[in-house]
Amino acid sequence: MATSARPGEAAINDPLFAGLFDRNITAIPETVGKQRFLSSVAPMAAKPGRWVEQPRLPIPVGEHAVIECMGKVHVITGYARQRVDGDFHQVFDPKAGTWSFKAPFPMPCNHLAGVSIGPKIYTFGGFVEQNRCPHSKCFVYDTATDQWAPIAGLARPRGAISAVVLDGKIHLLGGRDVRSVEWHEVYDPQSDKYQILGGMRGSTATQPFVGQRDHMGVVVVDGKIHAIAGRMDSFDFNTGLNAVYDPKSDGWTFREPLPTPRSGPSAAFINGKIVVFGGEATGRVFGTNEAYDPKTDTWEALTPMAIPRHGLHGATVAVIGDMVHVPGGGPIPGGRIQGAYHDAFTFS
Repeated sequence: MATSARPGEAAINDPLFAGLFDRNITAIPETVGKQRFLSSVAPMAAKPGRWVEQPRLPIPVGEHAVIECMGKVHVITGYARQRVDGDFHQVFDPKAGTWSFKAPFPMPCNHLAGVSIGPKIYTFGGFVEQNRCPHSKCFVYDTATDQWAPIAGLARPRGAISAVVLDGKIHLLGGRDVRSVEWHEVYDPQSDKYQILGGMRGSTATQPFVGQRDHMGVVVVDGKIHAIAGRMDSFDFNTGLNAVYDPKSDGWTFREPLPTPRSGPSAAFINGKIVVFGGEATGRVFGTNEAYDPKTDTWEALTPMAIPRHGLHGATVAVIGDMVHVPGGGPIPGGRIQGAYHDAFTFS
């Protein structure tokens, strides 16, 4: 049922959950209870945090980008309304507690990579079909003008890339063209050019292979990039790798792996911890929530998600204040159902 909207708000006409190809699906199937995985072998944290439900999205989405920019949550593209090439651009204002629509994305797709620097959002690649057929186009969005503009495209098209900002430049890690790749590129917004670095490989011949990987969680801590979990080709081949890139040595090393291997998780750095939650595997959707302490190289378990989900790309979450916003996502393994559910994790 539609709800009326105040000026500037988006009206709610869609169900909370929606089938990608089956319009009759408007809720999470009861059978998903057998697929939900919430536990962890890591010890429970003394302060495990909590989940706080937030205003739902206007349109259910999955395999979409989630990016914080100027204190707002941007949800861009993805599976939506029985299509795999959505161009929707939904924006949440946590101060007003409302959603609105902004300029549609110029290249409808899914599995979009993206980050923000100041008032601008930068996006890279994606798939134009369901989890396949990558494109090379990249764009910048200006929040001041509500306009998208093209930037230099990828030399190697792919989707499900992990993007993260380090020292004013954007690192693009992994992803998939036809298969998962170990590629590592750096985009400079000032010059609109890319630098291709060596692939995601261990610094010695005896170390495990960092890539090929896609659907990872990636964060920056103390000037180094942590690339956590992900998969090679499909969620039948998930990993718990916690690989760390040091730009000073241009090399990768390894830390204690994620206790619960999975792909498609969300990750954020908050309160001195890397928090990793959600994700999928064969026959499973994860609500498991685990925190890594970079100082002690240890993991602990946190409060699991109220509704386990996967498939958030871009930055995978939007950290605003002490809240980690998690809008949308698939509540079952794969892309058959999308969600408009929105909650946030907090240690407070």
